[in-house]
Amino acid sequence: MMRRIAVGLVACLSMTVLGVPGAASTQDLVLQVDGLVKAFPGETGVYVADPLKPTPLYTHDADVSFIAASLYKLGILAHVETLVDAGTLKYTDTIEIQPEDITEDGSYELTGTVMTIDAALEAMITVSDNGSALELWRSLGPDKINATLQKLGLTGLHIATDDNDDNTATARAIGLYFTLLAQRKLVSAAASDRMLARLERNQINDRLPAELPAGTIVAHKTGNLGFVTHDAGIIYTPEGPRVVVGLTANTDEEEAVHFIGGLGALVYSAVLEPPANARYRLPVTALSFGAGSAQTQSIQVSNSGTKAWTASGAGSVRLIWEIRDATKKLVAAVPAPIALPPLAPAATAPVNLSFTAPDAVGDYTMTVGLADAAGNALAPLGAATGSFTFRVHAPYLVTAVARIPLLVHRSEASLLIVQYSSLPAAGADPHTYSLFWRAIDPATSKAIASGSAPLGASLASGTFFSVFNAPALRGTYKIATEIREAGRAVSETQTVTVEIAGARTYPDDRDSAAVAAPRGPARSPRPSSAPRPSPSGTLRGRTAAPTR
Repeated sequence: MMRRIAVGLVACLSMTVLGVPGAASTQDLVLQVDGLVKAFPGETGVYVADPLKPTPLYTHDADVSFIAASLYKLGILAHVETLVDAGTLKYTDTIEIQPEDITEDGSYELTGTVMTIDAALEAMITVSDNGSALELWRSLGPDKINATLQKLGLTGLHIATDDNDDNTATARAIGLYFTLLAQRKLVSAAASDRMLARLERNQINDRLPAELPAGTIVAHKTGNLGFVTHDAGIIYTPEGPRVVVGLTANTDEEEAVHFIGGLGALVYSAVLEPPANARYRLPVTALSFGAGSAQTQSIQVSNSGTKAWTASGAGSVRLIWEIRDATKKLVAAVPAPIALPPLAPAATAPVNLSFTAPDAVGDYTMTVGLADAAGNALAPLGAATGSFTFRVHAPYLVTAVARIPLLVHRSEASLLIVQYSSLPAAGADPHTYSLFWRAIDPATSKAIASGSAPLGASLASGTFFSVFNAPALRGTYKIATEIREAGRAVSETQTVTVEIAGARTYPDDRDSAAVAAPRGPARSPRPSSAPRPSPSGTLRGRTAAPTR
């Protein structure tokens, strides 16, 4: 399957189509990736390969077993495709999600849902659905899945056979899996094409693809479980596919995500070898700015190239940025390239981006990249870019703190206290406000109930007293609140966690003590996510949370 990528970047800074780059040496790649690995605070298994070459370009602890997290789903995918090729299973055959298939997080189908094999594979790979994966694991049989993996030569990928076993993987086994896929030799050419197409539709793209140029095709699978964070796949560069595997353990998720994103960027940029290259640590949480407001956003820029950046002259490097709206229309750009400090390879420096938020309310994306001493964009030469999103809202009129009791009773009223101060945008005239709230299920982060409470007319500052009518729920929920005027949000959103107990009884109140209500059916132990001891001293990672 021939794949070509034409990437347009940073239009206001001389947008061009990516040309034919000069290839970096394997030695350069080894030095850069090795530096990244040595700086990583946790444990990692790394495998980088050109599938057209007989040996990998770089490995680190490639034969050490890690908790596989959701990478075990690659084994299920290969086994199903083997059965489809053999004619013993059809995409139109169905499975039914059972209660024991549902996990606390990462299950998107309800008990009793009937899915075709095709739909189950799509959910399992593209959104890492646990329910479909566990039902396939249970119905197909882990021993049969492992037998298929042995026949395919993937001895380092093991599927748990029962509750006392672990899903485990080595970087080399996962690297071989994707190498065979890139060569169209995993199961068969037709099966490889089907698997690649599905893996390219992966919707979890915060790791390997995160620091790559827009439009880069990546066929990959992620994994998270407790203290392990993984991503592995094929990055399609202009000069051909590159297999990249990053397994991490025993560090926080943000560090691991940043490490794997940097690994993908290094492999991609090593192929392109631009005059300078960078990695960026950008905001990962949701940002919100008032329309037309002046903003300063701090980011970190790392020299990911092989040459030091100088303070001035031909070796100096500058930072450029642009802002586009949801339709990809350019709305703002850096007035002048920002001079970056001198940086040795792998060194990092903070950089402040000063800009004015657009006047129109909506969603926006800021993209940053490098420029040479003359201000010419380096993205067309293969330098990495980075981007983050933010939302622009109408100027807020008030700052407020809503005080809701931490223990409330379902469908009953409680005292609501709102302390507020008017902002300059409110002017001198009074405003009539209400408080809008949403109850958010912490397990799914979805709002499942909402309501409002009238507050009254505002002064310059003061306190409103009103009533919070608790929703007809039981258990622990997050209550997100904001002040509104005529249905429009005029304050920041604040969130508090409350316990909603059952309705009180009168006159004796003793039976109304708050008891967190269980939500959902009792769940049986799961082979993919229950904490269990490692089978050997070489296994990396701890199982403490559901996969995704």
